[in-house]
Amino acid sequence: MNISEQKKSDVLLFITASGWALSTIIIKMFVESIPVFHIMFGRYLVALVVIVLFKKNDIKKIKKEELKPGVILGVFTFLAFTLAIMSLYYTSASKSGFLVAMSVLFVPIATTLLNKRLPNRWVIFSVFLSLIGLYFISGMNGGAFNFGDLLALLCAVSYTVYILIMDKHAKHIDESILVFIQFCVVTVLSFIGMIVFEGIDISAFKIGLLPLIAIGIVGTAATNFAQTKAQKHASPESVGLILLGEPLFTLIMAAFILKESILIGGLFGAGLILVALVITVIKDI
Repeated sequence: MNISEQKKSDVLLFITASGWALSTIIIKMFVESIPVFHIMFGRYLVALVVIVLFKKNDIKKIKKEELKPGVILGVFTFLAFTLAIMSLYYTSASKSGFLVAMSVLFVPIATTLLNKRLPNRWVIFSVFLSLIGLYFISGMNGGAFNFGDLLALLCAVSYTVYILIMDKHAKHIDESILVFIQFCVVTVLSFIGMIVFEGIDISAFKIGLLPLIAIGIVGTAATNFAQTKAQKHASPESVGLILLGEPLFTLIMAAFILKESILIGGLFGAGLILVALVITVIKDI
């Protein structure tokens, strides 16, 4: 991989991280007014419309063999983001953001097990710093580990699987096609979840119209496209670590927008994770 491709991937991943952070804040603001599957269906329907409008010529080129990896990725996208939203019912935005980022630990470990090799020293050092940082982050708002925190960790597991599948099976598929298939799968699964568990509530969509449009465009369509394109050139370890920018951005936004209290220990943990993030970019792991 040449340097320009790597740098471009880094920029796209940072765009993904910041878009996710903004989405987390918006969802936290409206999560008690809009049911989970309504949020999922609304945001991915908007994202699906966006991808169809801007990438319709690319979408027409879908091949049969591209459907399977796209569908599988769509399922794990659905699981990860549903669990992430559910966690916000029970825990703070800042805490959820950092616990979801536990995928930074799971990806190198899973990669090592699957490839039967040891990660390089910079991966080990970055993971070590992240582990300590996440330990301090877990009590950042003064509360104990709760059900929302567990859901956030399960989200991290789902997202880890997503990253590994993308790295192994989907690097040679056009990002527009891959994102389109994923959006279709998530939209359908979200609609089914909405019908089965919540029932259609039109008033919820009216309340969340603008937030869902914002999340659908900025936090879903743009971020998924950016990440899918970036991961064609970045390693799974690099993806997992660079996306730690998301909880850092979430932490800042939660403090200033949601007025969440952040303890000193939480700030210390955030600082350690920031160091791990910088190492990732500089050392090109």
